[in-house]
Amino acid sequence: MLREGRWKVVVASRWPTWTLSLGLICLSSGCLGTPRVGSSSAPGVPTSPKLLPLVYFEDGAVLFIGVDARAAQYAKDGEAMFPVGIGLGNRARRTLKLDRESFALETAAGQRYPLVSVQEFNQDYRRSANDKTLAETFLDALEVKFDPGKFRARALFPARGTPGVGTAVDSFELGTTEWTHMYLYFPLPADGLHRHSFKLLVSVEGEPDPFVVAFEVR
Repeated sequence: MLREGRWKVVVASRWPTWTLSLGLICLSSGCLGTPRVGSSSAPGVPTSPKLLPLVYFEDGAVLFIGVDARAAQYAKDGEAMFPVGIGLGNRARRTLKLDRESFALETAAGQRYPLVSVQEFNQDYRRSANDKTLAETFLDALEVKFDPGKFRARALFPARGTPGVGTAVDSFELGTTEWTHMYLYFPLPADGLHRHSFKLLVSVEGEPDPFVVAFEVR
């Protein structure tokens, strides 16, 4: 997994391109977990490997992180925020603790953005139901990679009308082998969103450095 320590990112070597059928076999068996660098439309900017056409991921001994950029591509210039779908899976032999401050977005220029507040989300965002629909393909892939019985509903920004996750939480835990899916919402970067590359930084309590997934938005 990519790890960031004091402004450095360590990137694993590139894997060859696989056929679709072999990729599906790897998805079910877990062999997609080996870190590697994907391609990017931005010259000289590597991304994390892809689980699906618009889903980037890193997988390691502590945490699986998948980043779904599909909903982000529908954000418009001038809007207050944009969505980033994420899947998290606990690979460690201990409970992992995360909160709102665990997540940050970093631009290619190095500027970092925290999550928007729940108040801003409730006031300004109107596409959460559509985001939920767009997540279905990613969720299908996660249910192949992880035990569906170990799914835990967590939501820092609950979509309106979503049963069981109607209340926003400020922190949450994932037990061993448990996994979750949710959306994060970040302010629109000052230098643009579309055709730009970003890093999602995920800090876990007890880990010295953030985990990093590099992705881009169409």
